Amino acid sequence: MAPDSMEKGITFFKETVVPMANSTPGNMGQVLLVDRESGKGVGITMWDSPQALGASEQMGMTSRTGSIAVTGGQIVNVERMEQVINERVAPTQPGTSVRLNTIAGDPAKTDNAIKFVKNQVLPVLKSQKGFQAMIMNVDRITGRSTVSTVWATRADLEASESSVSGLRRDAADAAGAKDVTVELFEAAVTNIKQPATA
Repeated sequence: MAPDSMEKGITFFKETVVPMANSTPGNMGQVLLVDRESGKGVGITMWDSPQALGASEQMGMTSRTGSIAVTGGQIVNVERMEQVINERVAPTQPGTSVRLNTIAGDPAKTDNAIKFVKNQVLPVLKSQKGFQAMIMNVDRITGRSTVSTVWATRADLEASESSVSGLRRDAADAAGAKDVTVELFEAAVTNIKQPATA
């Protein structure tokens, strides 16, 4: 999507999606990730239970339809995942940098992947300058998982790459996946109701 459409999308998320989600029972926050160069965006809403997520479907459809109308973009995918790790050492602020790692793994190895990320990856991340958060979400039916890491600056994110690139391959092995897809984003909107964990 074009830069002006991206700005319209960010404004729509802030002014329409955030208040709509906030007024929906069980909502725990909203995040909008954007890649201004490619025009890609990822809207995320968090819920306190599977029941609240299910009850929010109409709100989600309304938000997605409105976003398309405002930006002229398209919705590529909608996923519903369980958040299994939420480690945040500082509140996530707009303008922070996010590395989104996506793994298409073996559903039978989901718990193995969670254990590996928690015990092997997280301690390394927490030792890096500028680390602010790591969130892992899983779909136990498909084996798909995402690990998002949040960094104070793009320079911090880039400096951490040499420490985590080898772990990424090992995480894919633990999940029974062939590889890991890595995407870089800016956190354009952050409204998270969960407190920092450390």
